[in-house]
Amino acid sequence: MLEGLRRHSNSFLMLLLVASVAMVFGVSWGPGSNQAGCNRESLRVNFVARVRNRTLVDADYVSARKFASQMVPQNATENPAIEVALRQGVLDGLIERELLAQEAERLGMRVTDEMVNEQFRACRFYFSVGTGSESVMRRSGPVEFPRTLCGTATEFQYPQFERSVRRLFGRTVSDLRESMKREMLADRMREVIRASVSISDEEMWQEYQRTHDQMAVKYVRFNLAFYRNLVRDDDAAAVDTWARAHAEDVNREWQRRRESLQHLPRQIRVRHILVKFPDDATDAQRAEAQARAQAIHAQIIAGGDFVRLARLYSEDDGSWRAGGELGWSQPDRYVAEFSAAAAALQPNGISAPVRTQFGYHVIQLLGTREGDVAEADGKREIARTLYREARAAELAREAANAALPRIRAGAIDTVAREINTAALREFYRGETPAPAPLAGGISLAVVERSDLGAPALVESEAFSRNGNVAADVGNNEQLTSIAFTLDEQHPLVGSALKVGDDYFILRFKDGSRVRATREEFARQRSELMRTTYGSMLAVRQNLALVRYLSRARQVAERERAVEVGNSPRLRAQAAEDQN
Repeated sequence: MLEGLRRHSNSFLMLLLVASVAMVFGVSWGPGSNQAGCNRESLRVNFVARVRNRTLVDADYVSARKFASQMVPQNATENPAIEVALRQGVLDGLIERELLAQEAERLGMRVTDEMVNEQFRACRFYFSVGTGSESVMRRSGPVEFPRTLCGTATEFQYPQFERSVRRLFGRTVSDLRESMKREMLADRMREVIRASVSISDEEMWQEYQRTHDQMAVKYVRFNLAFYRNLVRDDDAAAVDTWARAHAEDVNREWQRRRESLQHLPRQIRVRHILVKFPDDATDAQRAEAQARAQAIHAQIIAGGDFVRLARLYSEDDGSWRAGGELGWSQPDRYVAEFSAAAAALQPNGISAPVRTQFGYHVIQLLGTREGDVAEADGKREIARTLYREARAAELAREAANAALPRIRAGAIDTVAREINTAALREFYRGETPAPAPLAGGISLAVVERSDLGAPALVESEAFSRNGNVAADVGNNEQLTSIAFTLDEQHPLVGSALKVGDDYFILRFKDGSRVRATREEFARQRSELMRTTYGSMLAVRQNLALVRYLSRARQVAERERAVEVGNSPRLRAQAAEDQN
């Protein structure tokens, strides 16, 4: 069977020679020849692309496109975006293959028929994919198929191989051999480019430090979202004073929003306190929820602070932090019983407990509006919102700056507890009450909360230089970098750190520092080269290849050495992509 490949290779060369001679004679003296010279139009050949001195014809594209379809899931081509990427990837792959193969030839590289045959016997083919499409298709390079595709598990069989080549590529073995020479030259050039990139020992050591230097910190976080709920935006005098000082900001926001505040359907602004009962509640459970709601209602009627009571007792996860406020909305956005109760209220009126499918609600109507919002009312609402945001940022910053000297003078654990207690007292607008006994053995108890966001001491897990101090922080790199400036001699940050919207105070956790050593690095180097650094090197090498091809194509296009062709197949596929 090996001899079959050699004979086929030799036969191909002989046929090529005969065909070339016949073509010359046919063009010069065959029927239809023009005595005054060749008809140039009759010799025009449709092509897919030209790369310097080589022309890629339809057969090259069709073969590569057919093979590419084997490289993606069968249903993937039903996705138009993937189909477009597939087509472009094939065309770019052919062009990039030629750029690489021609450079390989310039450097003296060669691929013989026997080298290709050796790959065929291993049932291994080579394929080029445009670098911009490798995420959709696959990386350029060798593709190894099961040996049974080219014979049996132990023996190469030419007839079976030939059938597989026609099915996979739509080509003869001879045609494919010439294409594989170009592919193998391109692959060698890729390896040359990748081999030009390496990682020095010093770079590996620095990376080792990033992943093996470890420490932990204690920190207090001053969360903007928490302080937003401390702002008393119902203080009309404070809001008006702020609005006058920031009139330009208010006017700008009014101009942006004024159209959205015209021709409004009827809307209501309400807040509520919800006491839930289970979906499958018994009559007794509903009665208990009603009794608690009635006790809350009684406190409000007696002059109790609605916001405080909502934060203490409401079980509506979406509104309890904001004192039960639900904002502006059309009445029909609420369940019917809720809407009817709200509609019966005068502004600032309080409803008796209202039963819905969710539980019992105590509702307060804060306002109504319909049609066009007056400019004064719209600006007042905008000023209230802007004031809340601005003042919340000030409160968070002031709290962090005030906490730092206290922590510097005392134990962070003790100071953090004191700060947390004071912050919660302010959030709840007073002390948290003990459970209040009600009739029938029922009690009204504060809802237990685990997600208040008040400043509190947090002790981090051990983290490395490329790790995270806190998992839910957007700019962890900044926190981590600053954390690694701390040690036993300088355990506390010099100032409160603003990271994203929040402020942090970090303190080094005593005894937590683990330093990477050169000795341990040397012992693990070989293993790390196969894993961590091997991956890092592969990323760098692939990036170098992408940059090389990008530059090579730019140069070739600038020199007009790359031309996408006039093939009707390309035009037809471009039309399909537009549709």
